[in-house]
Amino acid sequence: MTRALSVLVVEDDARLREILVRHLERLGYAVRDAPGAGRALQLLEEAPADVVLSDVRMPGIDGRTLLQLARERFPAVRVVLMTAFGSVDDAVEAMRAGAYSYVTKPFRVEELAGVLRNAAREVALGREVEGLRRAARGRFSADRLVGQSGRMQQVRAQLREAARVGSTVLLTGRSGTGKEMAARAIHGEGPRAGGPFVPVNCAAIPEQLFESAMFGHVKGAFTGAHESRPGFLERSSGGTLFLDEVGEIPPSLQPKLLRALQEGEVLPVGATRPVTLDLRVVAATNRDLASMVRDGSFREDLYYRLDVLRVELPALAERAEDVPPLAEHLLLEIADEQGAASLGITARALAALARRPWPGNVRELRNVLERALLSSAGRAVDLADLPPDAGPVGPDRTAAGTAPAAGLVTLEELERTHVERVLAAVGWNRSAAARILGIDRRTLFTKIQRYGLIGPLRAGPSSGPGEDG
Repeated sequence: MTRALSVLVVEDDARLREILVRHLERLGYAVRDAPGAGRALQLLEEAPADVVLSDVRMPGIDGRTLLQLARERFPAVRVVLMTAFGSVDDAVEAMRAGAYSYVTKPFRVEELAGVLRNAAREVALGREVEGLRRAARGRFSADRLVGQSGRMQQVRAQLREAARVGSTVLLTGRSGTGKEMAARAIHGEGPRAGGPFVPVNCAAIPEQLFESAMFGHVKGAFTGAHESRPGFLERSSGGTLFLDEVGEIPPSLQPKLLRALQEGEVLPVGATRPVTLDLRVVAATNRDLASMVRDGSFREDLYYRLDVLRVELPALAERAEDVPPLAEHLLLEIADEQGAASLGITARALAALARRPWPGNVRELRNVLERALLSSAGRAVDLADLPPDAGPVGPDRTAAGTAPAAGLVTLEELERTHVERVLAAVGWNRSAAARILGIDRRTLFTKIQRYGLIGPLRAGPSSGPGEDG
C-alpha cells in the first residue's frame, strides 16, 4: 500500500487547527500540527512532511518566512499558505516565492482537499520517478506505445528514427493520444537517456509566472525572489526538454524562447550574464500551429524552429483494432500501480470498448478501465463494470442480461460525466472546456470541485491543472 500523504498543519488559532486536523485525518492523511513556525521547523527536523499547510499571519515567524526557511532546509516539502487577507497579487507573490498553492479563508474543506489530492498525486509521481531513475536505462522506449495497427507501427518507426538524431521534434495529435509517452520514448532511446527529462505543461503555467519558470531568475530579481532558481531550460541541460501544449506559450515570451533555442543560452530574469544550454527539445500540441502563425498568435520563426521533425499520434478512433490489446495492457498497469489483483477483462467487454469513439483517446480509456477495475472487485472486468457511456449500445447491452433501466443515471451524474469527458477531450484546458460547455471558467471550476474531478498530473511545477491546465 502507498503510504498516506503526511501533512503538517501550522496555525496559531487552536480551534481552527483542531478542526483542520480532524478533517484531514478523516480524509486519510497522516497529520501533525504546530501552533507556530518555530515548532513546525522542529517537527520537520524530526521527520519531514510532504505538505506544510500554514497560516500566513502568525505571531513571531510568519507564514511567508516559514515558506522561505522550509524551502531552504527541506526543498522537497510543498508549502500551502492560507490567509484571510488573500488577493491575486498575494497569490502570485507566494507562488513566485515557491509556494505549492494558496487558499484564502474562509475556504471549504473540499477546496483544501482538492489541493491536497493533487499534492498526493504529485508526491506519488515523484516517488515513481525516483524508482524509474533507479531502473535500467532505456525503460521508456517506442515499444511501450501499444498497438499493431499500421499507423502505430509507423509511429514507432518514426520515434526510433527521431531518437537517433538531435533535431527538434514536434509531436501532433489530439489530447490524450500519448504525446508525452512518445516524447519519453525519444529521450529514452536516444544518446541523452542518462540526462534529465523535464516535462513542462505550457498551458498550466500562469502567464505572470511563465518567464521566471521557463528561464529562471536570480535572487532579488523581483519581490519574493529570495533565492536564485534555474528555469526549465537550464534544468534540461544534458537531457531533453518536453514542451507540452507549446501553442499556449504567451506571445510576448516566444521571441525569448526562440533566441534561447537558437543561441544555446538563456538569460535568467534579473541576470546580467547568460547561462549556456545543452539540450534537446521535443514539443507537442493538439492545435494547428500553422493556422496560429497565419492569425498572428504564434511566431512563424519559432514554429519552423520547432517543426523540424514531425510525428503525428493517431486518435484511438483511427486504430480501433488496437483498443483490445491496449485495454489489457492498461488494466495490468493500473492494477500494478494500485497494488490490486486483476483477473483480466472479458471478450465482450473488450468488444464493447472497441466500438466506442473515445474522444478523450488513451487517457479516457485509461480512466474508464480504472473505474471498471474498482467495480470488478476481484473478478474479470465485464460489461456491467463499464460506465454506461463506455459499454455497447442498443441490443448488445440487453443481450448481456442488463435491463435497459440499469443504464439510466441522474441528471447530476450525466452532467458530471459530460464535464469530465469534455475536459479529457481538451487535455484539461479549462478555457477550452468552458467554451465548449458554454459556461465561464469560474462556473466550470465550481463544477470540478463539486464533482471531485481530478485531471492528469505532470511532473514538475506545472504538474497540476492550472488556470488553463
